[in-house]
Amino acid sequence: MGFLTFLVTLTLAPLVLMFYGSLKPAGTLERSPQKFFLTPFQEESSAIPGSRVFSSPLHMDMRKFQTLEFSVKGERTGEHFLIRLRDILGNETTVSTREILKNGVSRQTWQKVSIPLNRFELQELNPRLPEKVAEELWIILDRKTGNIFLKDARLVFKHFTLTNYVDVLVSGFFGRYFLNSVFITVVVVLGNLIFAAMVGYAFARKRFFGKEFLFLLVLGSIMIPPQVLMVPVFILMKNIRWLNTYWALTVPSLVIPFNIFLMRQYISALPSSLEDAARIDGAGDIQIFFRIVLPLSKPALAVVGINTFIGSWNTFLFPFLLTNTPEMRTLPVGLALYKNLQGIDWVHLLAGSSITALPVILIFLFFQRYIIAGLTAGSVRKK
Repeated sequence: MGFLTFLVTLTLAPLVLMFYGSLKPAGTLERSPQKFFLTPFQEESSAIPGSRVFSSPLHMDMRKFQTLEFSVKGERTGEHFLIRLRDILGNETTVSTREILKNGVSRQTWQKVSIPLNRFELQELNPRLPEKVAEELWIILDRKTGNIFLKDARLVFKHFTLTNYVDVLVSGFFGRYFLNSVFITVVVVLGNLIFAAMVGYAFARKRFFGKEFLFLLVLGSIMIPPQVLMVPVFILMKNIRWLNTYWALTVPSLVIPFNIFLMRQYISALPSSLEDAARIDGAGDIQIFFRIVLPLSKPALAVVGINTFIGSWNTFLFPFLLTNTPEMRTLPVGLALYKNLQGIDWVHLLAGSSITALPVILIFLFFQRYIIAGLTAGSVRKK
């Protein structure tokens, strides 16, 4: 039991770490910054008439921070000031220390101040974009206000955030990559469920010339590594002008040899008495296939569907070879190029990987009982 627990833990650990890393606001899987310290403030001359303005550059997405913290002391007791965030277009959101320091700043001792970022109207920053990037933080004093002294000014990161998922989905062509993967996977899965079952039914029930030879070809094609087919498939797609089209990404995978073998073996084990009874009642081959064979083959179809879904959803080689524009790329290709374009941006890369892995997990959980039934079918002989 302990060894089984160890194997399960070892299997699930990479998946858990991937989801954990995707929720971090910044950093890597091993390290994550806790605080972002602001640079010393510089006075902005005539930024606001009648006020003194001190600014510190930020260029940070404020959604990833929890609080703004600093220590403050004033030249005179009881005075207040404004804290303002500005984006690159001049949009701004302001909080007054009157909401935080009821009695104003102290002249004798340093006061530690912690301002939750949700006190700012962050939606005012970059209103047309999901990112709420503040370029500068301003401290605004009235001309009549005495000097205000700040030290240890810093932004504290959140422990976990979902902003990485939002960033990935809206950045670049990632949404298009997702739609491409969904469309291609659905077409390939449906094609294999129908065509592999038809071919398997023909091999299991029909007699025709060259049946054994053709089945041996199917078995032989299972042994061919996909890397061997790279050049022939590329040349074929080029000659028929299918490069960078959905045809090239779906048609070659509509019937997978292993699925034909699996369906043939499963249908061969089904009792033929139901089919004979249907023929006596006048049913044809098409009716028998769709009304009798397919309903009885649900466990095998579940195995075909989940295996084809995982293979098509995660495939990288042929979509990478057969596409040359961002509009036609799939999720695995997009993630690989996303990493190259963005550098080692681990939190967003892990968020994209989590989005890619989630459909596979959901499909498996939904169809697991059919998969287990398909894998164990025929293991127990009925007396």
